[in-house]
Amino acid sequence: MTTEPRTDAAFDIGGRRYAPGDRVRFPNAGMRDNQTRVYEITEAGPGGITAEADGCTYQLSRGDIAAIGIMNADEERGA
Repeated sequence: MTTEPRTDAAFDIGGRRYAPGDRVRFPNAGMRDNQTRVYEITEAGPGGITAEADGCTYQLSRGDIAAIGIMNADEERGA
């Protein structure tokens, strides 16, 4: 996660806060490629995030993220 000061444009889940510019992974995504791909958050709010990877944009709701998980891209899975 970034070390810049946070604004209201953030998404909180599992005791962690994610904001635009953060690089994340979705460890429980259905396809292995989607589990290992690094996404950059471009928008964040209380209901979810918008993230980009490989030229594609994804809008993920709080429910989507609860199902597929979210972690900082630099973290080891299971850490």
